[in-house]
Amino acid sequence: MAEMSAYDDAVRDLRRAGCVFAEREADVIFAHTDDGGQRRRMVAERVQGAPLEYVVGFAEFAGVTVHVGAPAFIPRHRAAALVDVADRLLPRASSVTALDLGCGCGAIAAALADRHPGWRVHATEVDAAAAAYARTNGATFGFAVHVGDWFDGLPTSLRGALDLVVAHLPYVPSDAVAMMPRDFRGAEPRRVVDGGSDGLDPWRAVAPRATAWLASGGALLSQLAANQVEAALAIGAAAGWRSSIASAGTTGEDNVVVLVSRLAG
Repeated sequence: MAEMSAYDDAVRDLRRAGCVFAEREADVIFAHTDDGGQRRRMVAERVQGAPLEYVVGFAEFAGVTVHVGAPAFIPRHRAAALVDVADRLLPRASSVTALDLGCGCGAIAAALADRHPGWRVHATEVDAAAAAYARTNGATFGFAVHVGDWFDGLPTSLRGALDLVVAHLPYVPSDAVAMMPRDFRGAEPRRVVDGGSDGLDPWRAVAPRATAWLASGGALLSQLAANQVEAALAIGAAAGWRSSIASAGTTGEDNVVVLVSRLAG
């Protein structure tokens, strides 16, 4: 009876704080711990605006559960499309070297390694604190983590050897960051979401550098908004990529697509 009262209090507090899925969030918190004091502290953190994933220390993504916390980027469910496209591009390949570029906590790397145990999966992350979460997940799922800006942390032995690069790059235009959900906007470092004036500055940085790291026939996957496709195609072409749209879907007001790029010629 006391636990039910505590649960009802948690749902009430979460709902008052503006949590749309208050019952679902209370379920996650109560399943995470039996300690009443810890439950109250976690609810209080959530009420104060901390993302649920930071509060409980994990996130569900593309069929896996990964550890995550500040300042790592919180995996977005819509980014699972990148993993699904990778599956379709290399459905029966057993010998694949893959990279999760700018991995945050390594959620994409974890999903790839979980679905394809025979693949050699790597991940890069510039922030050492975020990379610590990626290393924890790497130990669980079996992928290697390298600290550095984009490709800088990779061993030279991987140059020209990557069959797949998945780059979930920041693509929110600077002026639109203020319109993001409060949880993400207030908790995540701005650099993990802000893509510059048109949202494509990270793509401009990555596209020309990636050419040296892909193996012959390799693919570079990225995600962006549908209204960024034309500009992204032009940027990719200038860097030597031949790109196409692999999938599209609408999540709320966020119409996103997966861009597949292969070296031209």
